[in-house]
Amino acid sequence: MVEARRVLEGVFPLAEMARLLESVQTAHGEVSVSLEFGVDVEGVRYMRGRLRAAVELECQRCLDGMAFPIDSEFALALVRNMVEAENLPSHYEPLLLDGEPLFLRDVIEDELLLALPIVAKHAEGVCELALAADVLADGTETEHDSTEKPNPFSVLADLKIDAKH
Repeated sequence: MVEARRVLEGVFPLAEMARLLESVQTAHGEVSVSLEFGVDVEGVRYMRGRLRAAVELECQRCLDGMAFPIDSEFALALVRNMVEAENLPSHYEPLLLDGEPLFLRDVIEDELLLALPIVAKHAEGVCELALAADVLADGTETEHDSTEKPNPFSVLADLKIDAKH
């Protein structure tokens, strides 16, 4: 495909990507894929691609579901060993070809996983829990907070006074 400078476009069902399904709440539909293979002016054999999909993640603030659109571009250099990988231009990530068959669906799934946020959170102003926390941080007291609670360490103050005598 590299030598022929192939361009592939198509879709893959998200439901067939087991590792992705473990990382999201739901993944219905398909991922739209566009891949380009070739050799650049420096002689680097590459695979460039763009992925578009929509998944649902769990917001780590409120634990509700949140839609997360994925629109990711990547550029992978096809290398045979780590020496080649270390000498790549900075705009490529290495994809080590070790003689085993390379399945495009696995590469696509890897790139989808890399496109997910480390911590999924609703956008500012959208998450109900974050909005409630902001209201409390502004100094607004709730009925529960208005009652004064006894300090559990007040007993220690009495001990300190007794030790001086």
